[in-house]
Amino acid sequence: MLINLLAAQPLGQWDINEHTSQLEFQFGGWLIYVQHPKGTSSSPALQAAQLQIQQVWDDMPNAIVFAEAWFRTKHPEFWNAWDKAKEPKYPLIAYSIAFCIGEDYPCYYIARDPCYEFEYFIPDEFDLWQQDSVRIELPYFPESDAALIRRIGSHQFSLN
Repeated sequence: MLINLLAAQPLGQWDINEHTSQLEFQFGGWLIYVQHPKGTSSSPALQAAQLQIQQVWDDMPNAIVFAEAWFRTKHPEFWNAWDKAKEPKYPLIAYSIAFCIGEDYPCYYIARDPCYEFEYFIPDEFDLWQQDSVRIELPYFPESDAALIRRIGSHQFSLN
């Protein structure tokens, strides 16, 4: 998907605090936030974000994979069961990208997909031919557990 912040209409704009205003855009199912100094034109911040948004957007799947390590550490029971499941759906999604004042790099907000179903199949250990499966319920983890992942370069990330 091609992202053009300069041509897009924001969903909204509001003040975060006495120094910062924020624009919100939506592209597909994802939100993009661009902050700028309150009481000034948003154009410089939008132009700066536009210079890197396509690379940031295209790198989103890699940021999600990077975030998985944090989720695996926080929810090992879930991931151990998930690793054994037969063709499980991937549980993590990026909700948004934010370009914040005073930050050199944009941030992804990554959490569990709120529509994630925790029932899956694992191979039946008593089936010698491994053709039958057993339905299991994966351990739950809340969608409120989220990671802020900073993109510091192409395919390079840090936990914020």
